[in-house]
Amino acid sequence: MTTAWKDLPQHLRAPGISNKWIGNDHQPDIWHLSGFNEGAEGAFISGPIRGMVHRPFKSIWSEPAYGAPRFERTVDERREISTRIAICSDSEYGWQDAETRFWNGMTGDDPGFWCTWTRRTGELWIPMHLAEAVQTELTEDPGYSGHVQEWDILLAADGEPRWRMPDLQPADWYNSMAVTTTVKRDENLLAPEITVGVGRLKVANRGTAPSWPVYTVTAPGRCWLPDGTSGRMVRVPPLQKGEHIIVDTNPENRIAISALDPVDDWTKQIVRNSELLKWLFAQHGESGISVLQRFHGQGFTQPIAPGTVATLPVYHDTERARISVRLPQRYDRAIS
Repeated sequence: MTTAWKDLPQHLRAPGISNKWIGNDHQPDIWHLSGFNEGAEGAFISGPIRGMVHRPFKSIWSEPAYGAPRFERTVDERREISTRIAICSDSEYGWQDAETRFWNGMTGDDPGFWCTWTRRTGELWIPMHLAEAVQTELTEDPGYSGHVQEWDILLAADGEPRWRMPDLQPADWYNSMAVTTTVKRDENLLAPEITVGVGRLKVANRGTAPSWPVYTVTAPGRCWLPDGTSGRMVRVPPLQKGEHIIVDTNPENRIAISALDPVDDWTKQIVRNSELLKWLFAQHGESGISVLQRFHGQGFTQPIAPGTVATLPVYHDTERARISVRLPQRYDRAIS
């Protein structure tokens, strides 16, 4: 038996926009602020939302001595979301409990996650924390009179102002040497040609912003990675046994970090051990200097364009080696 879409109840069709806050206090605390399940935990949006839709940017213009200003480029600015939140309950003690739990998970020190869901795009999120102290005046006794208090909040994103979706990762490529080619071993003029296995990784950028692939390569051996879809291959420095590496092709980040890179102190040890989490925020710390120096100035110049599918060739000279790729998904707007 099938039911027509128009005959489904409103809560199943869910055609609207849903917003929720995931607190930073690791409870985890999920607060449904609008749309589906709105206010179920005791908090909801009670005013307009500013800053959620369009990417914040500033235009850069050149101003010649004689002539009109000319547009050069745009520069990302900090994303800020401001709105009014009402915290409520059906009793005085319940209101105090809701207040405590909500503010425990929204602070100015550590980010939580603002999440927006639509039927068209799915759920997008961005890490944010309070940009400034909340200044709203407290009514005489919200717990006693109405069990509700409204607060004006201003949230800010640290770094990347675009919305996120889980990175897309196709199946890893294992080098069986079934398909091979020959390449020059290194940049030395007298370097010989060597035989390498050839693989292809197919990735899609579903987002609205260009995206830079992040590769993981197993050691030992030599490998080559593509510079986007330009056809140019970038030679990775020879890897020693156990020197598995992460290569972030985004030129704004550190290009590579190895499992054997030297660690200066215990804080960098923590950074390296949490590398999977660091991918999400595009920060790799300072522990990648060893492999980075061996790249001899090589770099990547071409991201994957939004709304496209790319087939990325990869080379490795060691049988049973493995190469994987992740492609971050970034959106300029949360709902369109």
